[in-house]
Amino acid sequence: MKKKRKLKRYLTRQERRIALANRISLALLLISLAALYCYNALRMTGTLTPTMELLDGHAAVRFVDVGQGDCTLVIHGGHAVLIDAGSAYFADSSAEYIRTYAPSVDAFFVTHPHEDHMGAAEAVLRACRVDTLYLSEAVSHEDFYTRALDAAEKRKTDVVRLTEGGEYCFGDIRVELFDTFGYPYEDLNDASLLMRISVDGMTVFVGGDAERGLEGYALEKGFDLGADIYQVNHHGSSSSSTEAFLDRISPELAVISCGRNNPYGHPARTVLDLFEERNIEVRRTDKEGTVVIRGKS
Repeated sequence: MKKKRKLKRYLTRQERRIALANRISLALLLISLAALYCYNALRMTGTLTPTMELLDGHAAVRFVDVGQGDCTLVIHGGHAVLIDAGSAYFADSSAEYIRTYAPSVDAFFVTHPHEDHMGAAEAVLRACRVDTLYLSEAVSHEDFYTRALDAAEKRKTDVVRLTEGGEYCFGDIRVELFDTFGYPYEDLNDASLLMRISVDGMTVFVGGDAERGLEGYALEKGFDLGADIYQVNHHGSSSSSTEAFLDRISPELAVISCGRNNPYGHPARTVLDLFEERNIEVRRTDKEGTVVIRGKS
């Protein structure tokens, strides 16, 4: 028996036009979705990187693991505030992390000019577009300080030297700077900025390396320091976080930024005991790496 030959069917001109139109429509749909994603990503997070902030719109406070140092990044609604940048030893990784989540930074606050808080500032300023660099009134003559100022000048970043308290808003991120500039500090730790960040239902207290002296001065001034989250002063050193100061903040969560097996013994057992006595949850960058807290409103 002869096998029946299958006849090959050719598309008519009209069918080819319909198929082409369908392909064009699909391509336009994909392009539109990509454009919508890019628009929303840039508007909500300031970056095209897929992040939880983009998926649900809530803010993120990122206590970046920079070893023995501080670096805190607050992101919400396409705005970003950076507080400190860690040491030069982690400069490349710190700058890359910040650029990934916030290539454009509204404000970069340096609590005080110590290397473990400002050493990576030059790298960050070169890697990201930073609108304004805010510095405490204290000045350092170390190389990292002058390099940061040079980078700010080259990148056309405004530099503001703070001399009094005030309130700063960047989108929905509000920064309250407490007026402790009258304190007669002898050590740069006690020249630290004391600030409270409010965003998306969260309040975060940040005080750099403030020690007992500056903490006591803030208490005497009667400032309302209350916050949900306390970035523990001076990496959990026993020279900071007095009982009275901790009770004034009254946080639910304490975040300690310190290096693994650091030679300073941070955080001190006495400070950890204070948190335990008050049922304050503790999270540590030396234990879990970068700590991320999400908004709750």
